[in-house]
Amino acid sequence: SDICNIATQIERNGETTYRRASAACRNHEIAATLPLIADQELQHARWFEVIRSTQSTTVEQQEVERMGRDLLQEMIRGNDFLLSRDDLERAGSIGEVLERSKLFEQDTILFYQFLLDLLNDAQSISWMKKIIQEEHNHIRELERLEKSTVAI
Repeated sequence: SDICNIATQIERNGETTYRRASAACRNHEIAATLPLIADQELQHARWFEVIRSTQSTTVEQQEVERMGRDLLQEMIRGNDFLLSRDDLERAGSIGEVLERSKLFEQDTILFYQFLLDLLNDAQSISWMKKIIQEEHNHIRELERLEKSTVAI
């Protein structure tokens, strides 16, 4: 439950970040692409919400969850997984926004790879692998957009 809550929040933060960046961007191609990434982040959040609502836990799993709660909180402390409005306004270029977004995606992938090891059912493992692959695709798309801004 805690893991799904954290993952849901990460995805919702990513969605918000991409929508804000799109609204602030003057480059048409980038402004049009970022909402597509945001839509995928929203799909990921919804998947984690479904997993959270359908998971039943044993007493042993609840104890492991309690022990892991502190570890998870420590892992994400100091990493807000969110590009704030101030960050967007302070960014000197769209390239800085794209770079920060790539870091967000990389952090998310690392966290999800950690979570992948905790999953025990085939469907959840398959979905997590799919989400990790989509996060990798986001990085590739952000890199492509970075290259297009250099060419302008």
